[in-house]
Amino acid sequence: MWRVNRTPSFQGTGFPAGVYWRKLWGWCTDRTNGQGMRPLFTLSVMVEPDRQRFARFAYEAIESLGGNAFTAAPRLVEATAMLRIHCTDTEVKAQLTLAGNNLHATCGNASVLLACLPSLPSEQQVSALAERLREASETADPELLKRRNQKIKADLDRFMRVSSAQMAEVEAALEKKKAELQELVHVAETDGLTGLLNRGAYDQRLRDAVVRSLRQGEPLSLILLDLDKFKEINDTHGHQFGDEYLRRMADSLRRAAREGVDHLCRFGGDEFAIIVFAASPVAERIAERVLEFMHHKVSIGVAELEPEDDVVSFVARADAALYAAKHKGRGQYVSAAACPESTA
Repeated sequence: MWRVNRTPSFQGTGFPAGVYWRKLWGWCTDRTNGQGMRPLFTLSVMVEPDRQRFARFAYEAIESLGGNAFTAAPRLVEATAMLRIHCTDTEVKAQLTLAGNNLHATCGNASVLLACLPSLPSEQQVSALAERLREASETADPELLKRRNQKIKADLDRFMRVSSAQMAEVEAALEKKKAELQELVHVAETDGLTGLLNRGAYDQRLRDAVVRSLRQGEPLSLILLDLDKFKEINDTHGHQFGDEYLRRMADSLRRAAREGVDHLCRFGGDEFAIIVFAASPVAERIAERVLEFMHHKVSIGVAELEPEDDVVSFVARADAALYAAKHKGRGQYVSAAACPESTA
């Protein structure tokens, strides 16, 4: 529906544009003798030259059907104004329609009566005029095509700018969600006291490392570590001292292992592990450094993955080496290769 008082009145009628067009619409309905609207001609309207072409075609139609082109001129101006209101940034369809002996310009739900013809046009007249207007509308001058293309390009550029901005917002939101997810994963995998990988992360990392090593033939070693007499230390000095002692152990592992290469884990109260992506000589050097940093108050077992190993047997051989280190008096490391029990 047209909104009242948004455009000035036309030709001294005293009615705003919307009211005037509605009154014209009511008038033409009264004069159709009960006959419905017949589309005579349709034109896509986007830019000002399109509106002017539509007015020229409407003028030709009025003259061809015997209407008074002079009295229709003010109404053509009103029809052009109607198209300007309807067509702002998008393409619209403007039509010439015939209802009885009334010729209208319509756009959407709006209509302007252009002319009341002196007699009802014959079917032959109407068909010939419709064909002529169709053929004329299919021929566009180069300048009009240029301006239409420029508007289409401008619309496309605006769409691309809006799309780029929206895509940037989506990518920023995705990056934020990705960072949040990574933080959640990190929290879920981290031991709260020491900052090392926890038991769940240790199990998963070890399984993945064993599968990769066996598949690609890469060396892999496992170091298992137990703090010596940790329960006595905890009972004697208190839990706060015990927590600091555990953190000191974690720092010793960080100093001894290769940052960004090996996986450092705490999987029990005083039980630690290092997954070493190298052969046993490298793992043994790491074990020696841990003993040095912890003043030989830790027992360590070292095992290198064998071709016939799986996760269970791999851990069992490292655990047997750790047990041998404790049995020999603690404060040292034992390699599974030098431990007969680990190959049983």
